Amino acid sequence: MGSRFILISLTGILVFCEATLSLADTLARGRPGSVAYNTETEPPKAHPFYISVCQVDHNPESGALEMSFRIFMDDLELALETMGTDRLHLGTEREVEKADIYIDRYLARHVVIEINGRRVSAAFLGKEVDTDAIWCYVEVENIPVLESMTMTNTLLLKTYEDQVNLVHVNANGQKKSLLFSQQQITQTLDF
Repeated sequence: MGSRFILISLTGILVFCEATLSLADTLARGRPGSVAYNTETEPPKAHPFYISVCQVDHNPESGALEMSFRIFMDDLELALETMGTDRLHLGTEREVEKADIYIDRYLARHVVIEINGRRVSAAFLGKEVDTDAIWCYVEVENIPVLESMTMTNTLLLKTYEDQVNLVHVNANGQKKSLLFSQQQITQTLDF
């Protein structure tokens, strides 16, 4: 009964996090109650929670692990500035030319992955801006079979004490989710 309670509790947390992120996205798109601002001239307003979402899909046909990270843009910019970059102006006409390089380095430093017991390197494919968030796309090649995945995820944990990083994984016909925080930065999934 104890493990069933933990699974139900984790599922509840995941549903809450997804709903909260969806609500933030709805508000940012100009629905009632939202605050609009000009990203070119004004800094973004702080949001009341700190969460990133990552989708990981294993594609057995191409032998690739495809990952997409959804991160609040102002949080990512603050984390990068803390590491010493100038303001990147992500998603604007004034975006710094090396923004993708900085984002790639940040992701590589804060998301470490082992597949089937060996550490792998991910290639940064690019990014897309979505209102107040940024989608970052990453891929790991030469993964014909996914038996286990160990991930260390410290995205934004140095920036925000209450940061939560949600990871959804689809592999071998299974869907699993992980929740990373200050208390839990490394987890393993077996398939």
